[in-house]
Amino acid sequence: MVLLSGPSQSSRDLKLMAAVAARDAQAQAELVLRLTARVRRLTKLLCRADADADDAAQMALLEILRSASSFRTDASLERWADRITSRVTFRLARRERQRRGLFRRWFAPGLALFGEGAFVPPGEALSVDALLNRLSDERRMAFVLRHLAEYSVEEIAELTGAPPGTVKDRLVSARKQLRTWLRRDAASRRRGGTP
Repeated sequence: MVLLSGPSQSSRDLKLMAAVAARDAQAQAELVLRLTARVRRLTKLLCRADADADDAAQMALLEILRSASSFRTDASLERWADRITSRVTFRLARRERQRRGLFRRWFAPGLALFGEGAFVPPGEALSVDALLNRLSDERRMAFVLRHLAEYSVEEIAELTGAPPGTVKDRLVSARKQLRTWLRRDAASRRRGGTP
C-alpha cells in the first residue's frame, strides 16, 4: 500500500478556492491559469463564432472567480468550472438569439446572414467545427455537453433547463444529422464534387 504524502487534491482545491474567495491575487491568478484553456475549449465548442466564444470564456472566468465561495468538493474543480462555463455560455447564446431576432425585424430578408451553414470549399473534408455549426443551437449544445464534455443527460437537462426527454431527442437528432452530413461529404469527395 502506497501512502500519499501531502494534502489530497480536493483539500488543495478547497484551500485554493477559499483564497480566491478572499480575493488573494496570487490564488486568483493560479486559478485562471489552471482553468483558462479548459474554459476556452468548452466555449469554442458551444459557440458558433470565435468572438462569441472569447466573450463567453472571459465572462465565465469572471463568474468562476466571483463564485469561488460556492465551490464544494462533491465535484472536481474542473467539472464545477464546466458547469459555470456552460451556464454563462447558454445565457450569452440566449441574448445573441434575441439580438438576432431584433435584427431580423429591422432588416430586409437577405441582408442579415444569420444562421447560415458553414461554407466548406470544394474538395475539403468537413471539419468538426463546420459540422457543429450546421446544427441548431439546442442540438449543438446538447451534443457538445454529452459527447465532448461528457455530461449525463440529467446534468445537461439541469444545465439547459430542458426536460431529460427533450435532451435525449436533441442528442438523437444531432447524431442523425451529423451521420447524414458525414456520409454525404464522404460520397461527394469520392465523386470529386461538392458536399
